[in-house]
Amino acid sequence: MAPDRAPDEAPPAKRARADAPDAEADDIQDAEYWSQRAQDAVRSAPVRRDMYLDTIDRRVLDFDFEKVCSVSLSNVHVYACLVCGKYFQGRGKQTHAYFHAIDESHHVFLNLDSGRVYVLPDNYEVEDASLSDIQYQLRLPFSEQQIARLDSPDAPVARDLRAQVYVPGFVGLNNLGHSDAMNVVVQALAHVPPLRDYFLRGGSPSTQRTDAAHEPLAHSTELVRRFGMLVRRLWNPRAFKSQVSPHEFLQEVTQASQGRFSLTDAVDPVDFLGWLLNRLHRDLVGASRVRDGRSVVTECFQGALRLESQKVIVRTGLEDDAPDKLDHDGRLASGQQDENGRATFNIEKAIQVDQVPFLLLAVDLPPLPVFQDVVAENIIPQVPIAQVLAKYDGISIQEAQGRIRRHHLTRLPPYVILHYRRFTRNQFVEERNKTLVQFPTRGLDWQPYVEGPTVQNSHVYNLLANITHEATAGTVRENSVWRSQVHTGSDRWFQMQDLHVDQVNPQMLFLGESYVQIWERVGAADTLRARIDALPPPRRRRT
Repeated sequence: MAPDRAPDEAPPAKRARADAPDAEADDIQDAEYWSQRAQDAVRSAPVRRDMYLDTIDRRVLDFDFEKVCSVSLSNVHVYACLVCGKYFQGRGKQTHAYFHAIDESHHVFLNLDSGRVYVLPDNYEVEDASLSDIQYQLRLPFSEQQIARLDSPDAPVARDLRAQVYVPGFVGLNNLGHSDAMNVVVQALAHVPPLRDYFLRGGSPSTQRTDAAHEPLAHSTELVRRFGMLVRRLWNPRAFKSQVSPHEFLQEVTQASQGRFSLTDAVDPVDFLGWLLNRLHRDLVGASRVRDGRSVVTECFQGALRLESQKVIVRTGLEDDAPDKLDHDGRLASGQQDENGRATFNIEKAIQVDQVPFLLLAVDLPPLPVFQDVVAENIIPQVPIAQVLAKYDGISIQEAQGRIRRHHLTRLPPYVILHYRRFTRNQFVEERNKTLVQFPTRGLDWQPYVEGPTVQNSHVYNLLANITHEATAGTVRENSVWRSQVHTGSDRWFQMQDLHVDQVNPQMLFLGESYVQIWERVGAADTLRARIDALPPPRRRRT
């Protein structure tokens, strides 16, 4: 116990010395190593016994959850009990943390804002090097050396406190009810190198980082901060446990989307992905600069296409002349249909031309045959990816909402997000297209779909992430299962479904119903580095 002192006398801070670990070793050792080293340090110095450091249980610590008091649900002045892992408010007398220390004899508490450690109810601060591994979990700073090694072919594996081996960046996410669709989106985005590195650096330019603790994103919106922390937890090389809970981030998603995306209702990954990218961009540049502002989101994913459209001219049935029986709606006579019945533009009529920016490219799958025999029903059709990408070749024509349209890509982004439209809805039911798309994992040439001159390899892309869907046979979305497939720097592919992480054969990826894909331009990470470093500082949140 602490020595007696006058009631108004401030308790002295207790300090203990410990040799600082080597900086390079600090980068490569995992949580198991540092936990054992901390326990050895506590046992080796009898003077520390009165600070209760030997009562700390790292196995129960979990900083993934929202930082609110477990009793009052307040998010102000919250402390974590390092003995049981629960969160409590305050540390003074008459606070929940104070009563917990007395009732349960749990004495060591961590301030979840400052990272300082206190002993209660005596209320004095403890500064000890053996606590550095716990304080590291609270902030998760990444050095430039650590970031540079994330995608290297020889990136080391890690071990958690239970000696379970895991690969940083390839860990499971807890399914918090109906968060599986949101989990796969987070997993895919966390493997886009420029986006990942931006959040690991806290928004600081790589060329100006003198202190890993300097993070402009710390003053951004709550959604930006929590997304950045979730990315850090996924890539944490010294994690106490080899899985991550997205609870804190998804709670903010529910609030920011005003309940549109919640943990109680199933969502569509494309809807969530589109909302998340647009919201992150708006929070980073400010609402007044959404259209013309530059952010890491637009630098990575924003491209442009030329959209030509013309209103369909349809016969009303009130004309005096007798209609052609082969031209029942008048399109042939109006010049909007060729002799083979295919839609075409009438060059004598006005054609509207728009330059449209995009973050996602949607492609349509060929419709399934309406009438099938018993044998054909068991055969799943397959199409090459070139067939669905032909929508953007500037020649193919589509018709929708009373207009005929033609698309041609004018600028491809460094990272192309491709959405396969598998779900269609008419006025009666929703249908699911199970057509499989054949695609390579490396060397996809987008040149046929982009207008203008080309530079060598500027339109060659490799597959970065693949999100697939699976449901009960004969249904549309019943028992839907979403999986995210991503690869390491050594081109090992992993498939993640909530907490399940399995290595998969890249040659078998196309056998799943691909729903969303992210394609990376060859050399994109290197060419984007200077542009992202030149981005303006993120907008500070209003206080």
